[in-house]
Amino acid sequence: MSVARITVLTAAVTMSCGLAAAGTADAAAQYYGTIAVSKLKNAGVVTAENTKVTADAAAIRDCANYDCEIVFRFTDGCGALAQGADGQFGWAARGSREEAEAAAVAGLGESNPPFPDLGSASPRAAKVVASACTKNIQ
Repeated sequence: MSVARITVLTAAVTMSCGLAAAGTADAAAQYYGTIAVSKLKNAGVVTAENTKVTADAAAIRDCANYDCEIVFRFTDGCGALAQGADGQFGWAARGSREEAEAAAVAGLGESNPPFPDLGSASPRAAKVVASACTKNIQ
């Protein structure tokens, strides 16, 4: 094979690989969310960031208690954290904030139906504590 032919072949392979890599990088842009919960503080947070590491770090930082732990991660969507009347947490991720919030409340199972609060005659329903969407969903 001549040097000219090898050079043309190498250039063609390099160009096609470069185009494939560029197309893959644009198509593969993903955004991440993390849900962290503190059982002692009885609270939790949902964050959405550009990378898994920054999403995890933001969730732990925003949870702001030494017992905070990551309970769920999601990609390219919305995440929600709900708390039942008995203090249990439920979480979910879906394609929209409303769907994620509904799924988080539904995921509580037996904690979801309201039951009487010991200090009140009226029942407390499960509630959404936090929710967030990645920037490509909003």
